[in-house]
Amino acid sequence: MEIVPGLVCAAIGLLGGLVVPWLIAQCPEPEHDPQENPEEFPDHVPFAELARRRGLRTGAGLAGAVAAGLLGASLGWTWLLPPLLLLVPVTTALAVIDYVTWYLPSRLILPSYGAVAALQVVATVALGEPAVLVWSAIGFVGLGGYYGLMWFISPRAMAFGDVRLGALLGLALGPLGTGTLLLSVLAAAVLSLLAYVPMRLRGNAIRRAGARGPLKANLPYGPFLVIGALVAVVLGQVLARLG
Repeated sequence: MEIVPGLVCAAIGLLGGLVVPWLIAQCPEPEHDPQENPEEFPDHVPFAELARRRGLRTGAGLAGAVAAGLLGASLGWTWLLPPLLLLVPVTTALAVIDYVTWYLPSRLILPSYGAVAALQVVATVALGEPAVLVWSAIGFVGLGGYYGLMWFISPRAMAFGDVRLGALLGLALGPLGTGTLLLSVLAAAVLSLLAYVPMRLRGNAIRRAGARGPLKANLPYGPFLVIGALVAVVLGQVLARLG
């Protein structure tokens, strides 16, 4: 583990986490979808109200410091790090929003595509490795396609916002290799299963009409996509060093 990059990135992540309430407040309220049953979702919390919640800034700052610190310590000084650091405050805000409101606003996701892609171009030029950009595209298409297929098969279990978020994470994770991409998918799935019972007991799981089987309720999947991506980067680097 790289101590100095970890500490520097933790400080950057802390500062980024402090802007999370502002990011949340910038999101427009979602329009009502006539195809959705309002009874299947929690009572909507306006984004402006969510952004003012007590302890959010502190919690987001600490989460940003931990996430960015782990990224820096795992990867060290590399041009592949900036795209991931950029996503720390964005994905923290998305995870908070999805956990509370079951919604992933495009206002945060779509501009991040361009920002991450630009940083991947910079990394490609700085490293002189066209493969960086190629693998970034592979990650974007791979994770976006996988979650898109899951959405197509069961749109009641996965929202299209999860597809957009998955593609964004794939864009950033792609240059780290196929193993990291696959680990992110596996980690997100495992973490969601582990959290199923606790979140259902807390009232964060919602039973869909007509749902059957042992897992009759759904969870907001965005937070698990985000945490799964972080786990994949850290675990992927550990396994690479052991190998």
